[in-house]
Amino acid sequence: MKYVGITIILLVLLLNGCSSTNAQRLTLEALNHIDKGRIEEALPLFETACQKEPENPEYLYNLLYAKLKHQEFESVIAESEIAHQLYPLHLEFLYLKAQAQRELNQADAAVATYREIVRLNPGDLKMLLSLLSEATTYGLQEEAAYLAQTILDMDPSNTTALKTLAELDPASWHALVYAYLTKEDAESIL
Repeated sequence: MKYVGITIILLVLLLNGCSSTNAQRLTLEALNHIDKGRIEEALPLFETACQKEPENPEYLYNLLYAKLKHQEFESVIAESEIAHQLYPLHLEFLYLKAQAQRELNQADAAVATYREIVRLNPGDLKMLLSLLSEATTYGLQEEAAYLAQTILDMDPSNTTALKTLAELDPASWHALVYAYLTKEDAESIL
């Protein structure tokens, strides 16, 4: 009886290990398809990986990222919100949600999602700079100004944030400080 219990435990551990290995293999294969631009082939592989490892947020993120690339924007918005509720420390889900909202021209909703990301993790300078870059790229001027000011509150000499504010308001003191820090003529910046 003792050996049967040990055998069952070992069998369960082996099956769990195989499931994890299979999910990893499926994910690597799916990522290879994405690299080659074959998103349709990657989606079912990511879905299977999620089914094999439903408690792993990385597999879910990969699936939602593939759906975003496949332009399933409404699905990404809904599923990213659920994923964020399940894994509140993984702000990447909110970032996917904001990208999908932006793709659907839901600028106000995207801005609200960006602000939620900043509220939840205000000290992540790298993330703030990434959001600032995206806001300026997509013409979200009010959000760019907010993000730039948030960055300057943490890092007063951040040239990216200063440049953003200088471009938004050429008459502001930000333009002069940016020109001073970069040794450029204030007129040439704008």
